[in-house]
Amino acid sequence: MTRKNPKSDLLKQLTWDDLEAWAGSRVLSRGQGYQRSRRVEGLAQTQKGEIVAWVQGGKRYATLVDFEDGELVSTCTCPYGATCKHAVAVMLEYLDQLKKNIEVPIIDEQDQRLLLLKGFLDDEARENGEEDEEYGESVNADAPVSKRSGKSGLPNLKSFLEQQTKEQLIALVKELSEKYSSVREDLQYRESLSTGSVKRIVSVVRKEIYELSSEPGWRNHWNNEGYIPDYSRVKGRLESLLAKGHADEVVAIGKELFEAGIRQVEMSHDEGETGTEISSCLEVVFQALPQSSLSPVEQMLWVIDAELEDEYELCYHSESFWKKKQQASDWSAVADKLVERLKNLQPAEGEDSFSRSYRRDRLSDWIIHALENAGRHEEIIPLCEQEALKTGSYTRLVDALRKAKRLEEAEQWIHRGIKATQKQSPGIASQLRDGLRDMREKEGNWLQVAAFRAEDFLGSPSLQAYEDMKKAAERAKVWPSAREGAFRYLETGKLPQKDPSWPLPETGVAEGTDNRREKAPMVHRLIDIAIAEKRTDDVLRWYDHPKSQKGGSWGWDGFREDDIAEALATRYPDRALAIWKKLAEKQIALTKPQAYETAAIYLRKVHGLLKKLKRESEWEDYLLTLRQANVRKMKFIEILSRLEDRRIIDGA
Repeated sequence: MTRKNPKSDLLKQLTWDDLEAWAGSRVLSRGQGYQRSRRVEGLAQTQKGEIVAWVQGGKRYATLVDFEDGELVSTCTCPYGATCKHAVAVMLEYLDQLKKNIEVPIIDEQDQRLLLLKGFLDDEARENGEEDEEYGESVNADAPVSKRSGKSGLPNLKSFLEQQTKEQLIALVKELSEKYSSVREDLQYRESLSTGSVKRIVSVVRKEIYELSSEPGWRNHWNNEGYIPDYSRVKGRLESLLAKGHADEVVAIGKELFEAGIRQVEMSHDEGETGTEISSCLEVVFQALPQSSLSPVEQMLWVIDAELEDEYELCYHSESFWKKKQQASDWSAVADKLVERLKNLQPAEGEDSFSRSYRRDRLSDWIIHALENAGRHEEIIPLCEQEALKTGSYTRLVDALRKAKRLEEAEQWIHRGIKATQKQSPGIASQLRDGLRDMREKEGNWLQVAAFRAEDFLGSPSLQAYEDMKKAAERAKVWPSAREGAFRYLETGKLPQKDPSWPLPETGVAEGTDNRREKAPMVHRLIDIAIAEKRTDDVLRWYDHPKSQKGGSWGWDGFREDDIAEALATRYPDRALAIWKKLAEKQIALTKPQAYETAAIYLRKVHGLLKKLKRESEWEDYLLTLRQANVRKMKFIEILSRLEDRRIIDGA
């Protein structure tokens, strides 16, 4: 049976731009390849006018495309999570058949493809987890079948079990325990738990942790292979122990788990999956601590020790422990113990000065936190002063002084800290300098703030540094003369501070000169600023500068020249067109599909500008030239066809 699709008139109006907006250029290109290689089979339509077909990919997928509320939508049994290449291929095949006046048959609601799309996957596909060769994602039993709708299609297991007699269930469990060792072990664990054999349970959990942690986790995302230990059963057993009131045992196991986990994660080569598995188990341990026989101080030290040793976020869930309010007296006791530990802290064997300072700072951070919660605020600044001299932690000290409103002392320590760290730790010196600038800003001393911002700009010119300097200098009412000095520096390389017209004072904490500074004229920075200020003539002037045409210090990249073309398009359209054509042709010459897609971006800009200028004939001539020059590049010709301003159905 055949019938005209009532939506076909709307679909006939689709352009390549419409499909690209729907699927994206990459998926559209792949869909074209699928349609061209005749992977679409059995094209049909439903009573509602939806387009349905089989598409051959890594397996055979059922795919549906529809037009709803003026927009294309799709559903597919492939694993891809958005509009997929199979949907694009189906749409293109349908339009091709419309162009050829081929009738598309009507199917009923019991068609196998529609049943699949509604969620009734065959058992084998669910069990095996079929994989698409391009997307590299498995279809698993828990995944939704389609992007618009889907049902699990799994048997109702609960109903099946409820229909069995007690004898049948016993026989089934016995059979499964004999067949699967994991079922047998779990049943033995449950039996031990019910009879109170805690030592046996703890032994089982420890054995499982030992086995799981003995091999490092790893992941190869190129072929989707790897080993990530599954700690879910360990977590479940810790939860059951805690539920039965055995918090001490959970905490004891947790210590061993943490130590084994640290060793395992250190050896692992994954993206944090192994650490996440271990962290989920430690969450139960943090919940067990308040229920254990440890004193509150011992509990707090247990967590602090773990966090001090943790470099892999295994203690991510410790927040659940800290949510419980601790007594100030307990925090005070913790502070005393940590202070004593800090006094006796010795360098580890082979430890460098940076690692030693880092370890000491982490411990002293916890001391400060404990002192704050204990209400012993008067001890914090002396400790910070002591540690600043030992580890260079001047920023922490300055923050503490500013918080205490001891601003004069804060400024003294800033200068002292900058002098001490400028050579060995320039990052710390820069933070201290920023702190002083922030103090000046809070004072409303905008002349000093502008001086800081100007030094930032002169030290490392950029559009952002220029705009920060402008904002401060305008507040200080000195922007015109400051701007003049800044541009003189960009154009000639002469620092403006010695010029009598320079309006800004010295900060007294200027950063060192960067010997890698770009030589004048700094055309890249001049162009960036000219674009931001919409000074089109200056954009063109500096773009045409001999240094610019040679590529400057780093050479031009496509993104920057694209911005230049955008800036020139209104006033100097021919120059913009020339830049975009050059960028497109450079990409075409790379003879790579991804480069062709990039070229299409620039070509669309050429087309858009010529259309705005009412010079459409030039676009047609340029398209013809590109076709003739690249006739052997079939992929590019395919992409080029999408740039033509006409309906898909009208294409050759």
